[in-house]
Amino acid sequence: MPSVCVNAWCRQSFEITPADLAFLDKVSPVFNGKKDQIPAPTPCPACREQHRMSHRNERSLYHRNCDLTGKPMISMYSPEEPYKVFDQDIWWSDRFDPLQYGRAFDFSRPFFEQFKELELAVPKCSITNIRSENCNYTNYSCENRNSYLLVGSFRSENCYYGYRIFYCKDVCDCYDLLKCERCYECLESGSLYDCLHCEQCFNSSNLMHCKDCTGCEHCFGCMNLRNKEYHIFNEPCSKEEYPEKIQSLLKNPSEMNSRITTLRQSVPHRFAYQIQCEDVSGDQLWNSKDCHESFILKNCRDCTCCRGGEGSKDCGDCNFFDNCELQYHSCNNQNNYSLLFSSLIWYCKNALYSMNCFNSENFFGCTGLKKHQYCILNKQYSKEEYETLVPKIIDHMRKTGEWSNYFPPQISAFGYNETVAHEFLPLTEAEVEQRGWRWRTLDPSGKDLRQSGDTTTTVLRCSVTEKPFKTIPQELKFYTEMSIPIPTKCPDQRHQERMARLNPRKLWNRECASCGKPIATSYSPERSEKVVCEECYLKEVY
Repeated sequence: MPSVCVNAWCRQSFEITPADLAFLDKVSPVFNGKKDQIPAPTPCPACREQHRMSHRNERSLYHRNCDLTGKPMISMYSPEEPYKVFDQDIWWSDRFDPLQYGRAFDFSRPFFEQFKELELAVPKCSITNIRSENCNYTNYSCENRNSYLLVGSFRSENCYYGYRIFYCKDVCDCYDLLKCERCYECLESGSLYDCLHCEQCFNSSNLMHCKDCTGCEHCFGCMNLRNKEYHIFNEPCSKEEYPEKIQSLLKNPSEMNSRITTLRQSVPHRFAYQIQCEDVSGDQLWNSKDCHESFILKNCRDCTCCRGGEGSKDCGDCNFFDNCELQYHSCNNQNNYSLLFSSLIWYCKNALYSMNCFNSENFFGCTGLKKHQYCILNKQYSKEEYETLVPKIIDHMRKTGEWSNYFPPQISAFGYNETVAHEFLPLTEAEVEQRGWRWRTLDPSGKDLRQSGDTTTTVLRCSVTEKPFKTIPQELKFYTEMSIPIPTKCPDQRHQERMARLNPRKLWNRECASCGKPIATSYSPERSEKVVCEECYLKEVY
């Protein structure tokens, strides 16, 4: 069924398939034996994702004081915001009861307006940084040690300025690494040791400027190699000559980059990373089945229009979700069952239109819950009262046009330019204001927490943005041990350039450059790389 995005600034055409409608029917909630049907979406997939991600601030961190104790703390909420924010140790304790802020639903007013008022009343947790040691400046992360400015990372040690770093040690300025050690500026890779500036490389060591190499050692500027050693630009080199040639190349960056570009234009590029997958479309998909229009998924089943998930099943329109089932139009979630239109919900069941809730079940329009059930706007009800009242609220939201839509960006706790939405779907300040959303004016001197810390020693000025930034002692030690020069660009600029190296999270229809077979790929038709289907790629590489 063809459709057109309802947003006036978009009007993008998109398709709603019978499978989409079947999924919406499957996840529609049931109260007192009656199903409250979720209708087909009216915004396009990109606009739906934009709304979800406009409520996730990963990297803009601030100094402010705990609103209960006055203790200085690090927070993802700007001190300019009117929210109550508690230090995470206080927030997780029993020193406040989220139900004390509960209120009855007002059927004369829109739901989103009432939810915003509840959010202003209920204390927020300063940062999402669980069970970590000496990692005060990390966010949306868990169980890390001695790390600095990590985002979305787990069980890593001595890591700095990373995004999606899992089970790693001694890595800096990297994205989406698994079980790596001593790596710098590497992307979408796993099981690497002593590697620099590599992309999509696995089970390898001592690589530099390589892409899509597996089981390799001591290679420089290579692509599509398997189980090779001592290669430079895909050509073999003797073990004795290798160090001297590498040093010569490093002394002439212009020539080195030119040769890397020439090689990558001449060899085939895999149309998508779909490893051990069945019936999928998208990129960076691992051990997944029946997942479509999705990116960065591992061990997932039956997911559509999703980005950044692991171990999930029957999910649609979701971002940053792990071990979830029957989830729709939600973001920042872990270990949930039956979750709709919600954000930052962990270990919960049967949740709708809620944020920042943990270990709870059967709740609607709540925030800050911990081990609660049968709550609406943080007010406690019996099971019978809850089952009766929620359908009435849903019917009210149908009349106001809110039902099945995500929380709008204008009620986000963050300025649009603070969020992941701005990173993947950037807008100008004028465009944001024209849509009625909020923009955060950041300190033009660069003296926000992203560029500063209490343990810094060396002050530098970014060669691109001219913002001042500092390096921490652990970081300087890493550069020395890895023989890497101190960066001349600030962490934010390095992050932006790193993310720009990734393929867009979007699919285009092309033909395989070798056999002409139709492919759906994240390489746009305008790009000059030789893009091939999986079958032709394997013939070339093996």
